[in-house]
Amino acid sequence: MFVEIVRLFVVFLATAGGFAIGAGSGGAEAGNGAVLGATLGASLGYVLGGVVGRLFRRAMGVVDRRIEQAPAHHVFAGAVGGIALGGLTGVIGIPAVLLLPGRAGWPLLGLCIWMGAYQGFCYGSRKSDDLLAMAGLSSRPLVRASPFGGNVEQDALLVDTSAVIDGCLLPLARAGFLRDALLVPRFVLDELQGIADAQDPNRRRRGRRGLEILETLREQAGVEVHVLDDEVPEHEEVDAKLVALARRLRTSLVTVDEPLQRVAELQGVRCLSVRRLTEGLRPTHVAGDRLRLHVSKPGKEPGQGVGFLDDGTMVVVTDADGLVGHDADVSVSSTVQTSMGRMIFATVSRSQPELLGRA
Repeated sequence: MFVEIVRLFVVFLATAGGFAIGAGSGGAEAGNGAVLGATLGASLGYVLGGVVGRLFRRAMGVVDRRIEQAPAHHVFAGAVGGIALGGLTGVIGIPAVLLLPGRAGWPLLGLCIWMGAYQGFCYGSRKSDDLLAMAGLSSRPLVRASPFGGNVEQDALLVDTSAVIDGCLLPLARAGFLRDALLVPRFVLDELQGIADAQDPNRRRRGRRGLEILETLREQAGVEVHVLDDEVPEHEEVDAKLVALARRLRTSLVTVDEPLQRVAELQGVRCLSVRRLTEGLRPTHVAGDRLRLHVSKPGKEPGQGVGFLDDGTMVVVTDADGLVGHDADVSVSSTVQTSMGRMIFATVSRSQPELLGRA
């Protein structure tokens, strides 16, 4: 139906044009020329109308799909920007058109208005979050406003779930190394909440610890923690959302997830690995050091038990299968550095006979 309407419009224009050209030939044959011109124009318009109609339908389909995928506030801000810049271009261009001879300037003015409206739509859709926040139509913080020194790229860091749970941010903030504001997306908080409500006790403990760390950072460490309400509907995975949001805000991503860091860097996002810094500053546990930890689960090998330090470091304890579910004093036997962090191997201290008897 759309193609037929466009075809009818093109046929009408071509017929009118052919009639005008034929009638303008003059002489006694002007009437026949007008009829012939109208006939040729209608025939040509019928053919071209179908082609133009299909091209318009395809182009509108692409636009419709992009608008459907884009958030509503992006479309709204883009439309406002297009109308504003297009109208401004028209007002500025009218005096210039009047200086041109005849009607030659009007097509040029139309082209300038179209280009201005297009640029306004692109700018409005890209800056929709900031524009709506400036107008007071959004509840999200204005990420490029004064709390960030006017430059989010230098003064704000986007934080992912792994960096919060790892606990590396808190000692850095207390030591004065972390002076930048932290941006925590809403979907990262939702993921933290899901981990804190997990059935597995270890995951639940880590999730709750992550939420406590964020609260401590804001209240005690003097770090500005801002929750972003930005949505990234074109992606479903949290990692993909983080990379897209970091690119949109042009800010650095703080993570301890090595695969995420590689993917983000391949897409041009600057990443800060807090774990690499803390690993270099963290005192190394050497053989003979004594630790107190909770043996939470059996290890992969027979007789092994596994526990975790407060910073998430895994401790594999030999001859501790009977100590699962209990606190134990262990002695460090060796440490191993892996791609996921430092791992400690330990043996059970002989100073707790009441538990060793169960092993």
